[in-house]
Amino acid sequence: MLKLSIFLVGLLLTSMPGAYELDQHLWQERLLILAAPSAEDPDLQRQRAAVRERQDAIVDRDLRVFELVAGRGWRDGEPLGAADAAALRTRFAIDRDARTMILVGLDGGEKRRASLDTDLRELFVQIDGMPMRRADMRAKRAAGETVTDP
Repeated sequence: MLKLSIFLVGLLLTSMPGAYELDQHLWQERLLILAAPSAEDPDLQRQRAAVRERQDAIVDRDLRVFELVAGRGWRDGEPLGAADAAALRTRFAIDRDARTMILVGLDGGEKRRASLDTDLRELFVQIDGMPMRRADMRAKRAAGETVTDP
């Protein structure tokens, strides 16, 4: 009975939502954070469409897309808890009324903060100029893999 109780408590603890850890992305993935005061924001809707249209470039550049809208948040379309969305806003000093996009590099540092209406190609060009991305592109080309244009 004791073993069953310990098992059930362990199962419950591992299935409970916890604080989202951005550090899990370090040296693995870049982050693109899109923030808007409402889901109806026209620039947010355009960026969502651009992300869908350029999914090949998003994947090729190892980007994870976060959205922060009002008090809610999503990572690659999956909901984040309210506390996690608030923690992201705090970590990157994003006001609830902000209409911004933030590029976070593989090292976890903020690389660019721009208006939400910024063309994604500008971010792709910036990423493609980063040393680790350039090494990745060379390796992909040497292996015969496709590298997407900005």
